[in-house]
Amino acid sequence: MSQFIIRRVIRGVVALFLFQFLLLALIYNVPYNFAALFVRGSPARRAYLETFYGLDRPLWEQYLQWMGSFLRGDLGVSFQNRSSTVVEMLGGNAARSMLLFFAAAIIAYLLGIWLGKTIAWHRGGLFEAGITLGGVAGYTAFAPWLGFVAINVFGWYLGWLPYNKIVDPNVWYQSPVRIDWVLGKLVISSIVLALMFWAANYLTRNIRNRLIRFGLRTASLVVVLGVVGTWWTEEGVAVYAVDVLRHLVLPLGTVVMLSFGETMMLMRTAMLETMQEDYVLTARAKGLPEDVIRDRHIARNALFPVFTRMLLNLPFVLLGSLVIEQVFDWQGIGMILFNAIQFQDLPIMMGFLSIVGIVTLSAHIFLDVLYVYLDPRLRLTNAV
Repeated sequence: MSQFIIRRVIRGVVALFLFQFLLLALIYNVPYNFAALFVRGSPARRAYLETFYGLDRPLWEQYLQWMGSFLRGDLGVSFQNRSSTVVEMLGGNAARSMLLFFAAAIIAYLLGIWLGKTIAWHRGGLFEAGITLGGVAGYTAFAPWLGFVAINVFGWYLGWLPYNKIVDPNVWYQSPVRIDWVLGKLVISSIVLALMFWAANYLTRNIRNRLIRFGLRTASLVVVLGVVGTWWTEEGVAVYAVDVLRHLVLPLGTVVMLSFGETMMLMRTAMLETMQEDYVLTARAKGLPEDVIRDRHIARNALFPVFTRMLLNLPFVLLGSLVIEQVFDWQGIGMILFNAIQFQDLPIMMGFLSIVGIVTLSAHIFLDVLYVYLDPRLRLTNAV
């Protein structure tokens, strides 16, 4: 097992190096660079900037220089802002993007799992047709178009929610706290809420009475929300947190609409396949309640492919949320990344996409190791 892990990690590192080389090669072959965009009509000035930023060096030399800095944990300095490193620029806006990304990922997968389980268990009828149509339509929709629809309907026509920027300047005038501080606390609060929700579901799983189980789970969620609300009120920043959450609703709902459909359909398919297994017939023959068969025997075994897909899709959900940031002017990492693409800011592009590559490869390695650990047949195959 240890040898398999070592081999898999080595393969992942090699894949990361190749990914970074191909990424740099694509950027290198773009017919313009940062110096060409900022200097026009002055070849000498352009040549000076290309030499200063190292853009006139061969591809292999730029790659070796980049990898040397990358292995030391240095992602470089932005071409547009020489006073800030890439880590500082991305880290400064990370809380804004992570609040949108984590909240959307958690809600989308929980909603997709619940709806997929429901429509698989109650097949046929208008409910299944409507939910399936809505999930597929959201999943296949063009992301900016869906964002513009949300803005027009809920922001302009109905006027229910704010549709641009991250806060209302009138609310934050002379605020005693910074926006990023509130955003960081909201990220922590959302993670705590997700963990408490999971813990409440886990601790009440053995309660047979559905009404009592639902009541306990709802009560626990209300208690946690009350504790978080009290904490924010005592900190004196509840009004600012509410303002951020109001601005979060439309971009969050758009990302959820784009994400939950795939999880729902995958859960439905896995549930339908699992229903045909012999142990499900055995459970029914023993006289077990239908909800126990559904939740403990079918849904539990159907979750593994859904969990696998979830881990592999997280980087793509992150990239999708960055596009939605631009539509709603959320001013997170997406703003920095798209500005870097527009002006060919090489360090920011390479730094962010390398982080995405690391996350993707880490998810693949983790799943490979998990599969081998759970399946003795794979352990035997890899041991040979």
